[in-house]
Amino acid sequence: MITLNLLPIKEGLKYRKQLKHLMLFSIVIILIITANVVFYSHHSTLVEQQQVKVDKLQKDVEKYKNLLGNLKKEKKKREAFLRRIEAINSLEKLRKNLLKMLDEVNRQIPHKTWLVKLDKKGSKLQLEGGASSYENATRFANSLKGQTNTFEKVETMETHSENYTGKVSSGKYKQKLKYFAFKIDCLLK
Repeated sequence: MITLNLLPIKEGLKYRKQLKHLMLFSIVIILIITANVVFYSHHSTLVEQQQVKVDKLQKDVEKYKNLLGNLKKEKKKREAFLRRIEAINSLEKLRKNLLKMLDEVNRQIPHKTWLVKLDKKGSKLQLEGGASSYENATRFANSLKGQTNTFEKVETMETHSENYTGKVSSGKYKQKLKYFAFKIDCLLK
């Protein structure tokens, strides 16, 4: 037999069940949307913070690039300054050596002996001059040979007699003088 239920009880239960499912689905959708909004706002805040850090780091990098550029310039200036100091020190040493050498030459040169030319190339020294006698020229070369702490390999390259015709410092008239020209080569220590 067929029974018909004319009371809407089962339909009411079915409707309530559908309403519960719809409400649950709506709550889940609202929770998902809320979670997305919270995640997005948190993520955007993190991105903004990271962007601020990146901007600060870029400014620092630019500042340090400028400082590094200035440091390189100062380093080049320092190197140039050190080269100048080194050049000054070497010139000072050379000057002291030259003064020592000239002082030794001056001490060793006998009376009535003079130098006309003094040529220094590296450690080689060439002296040209004259003397009133052959003995004075020889005495000068021998005295240089005796100065072993300043000169070495002293060699008399040339000695010859010459005549000079001209005014002497104290006279008004031309005089004829005989002198001995010499050329001495040596090495400086």
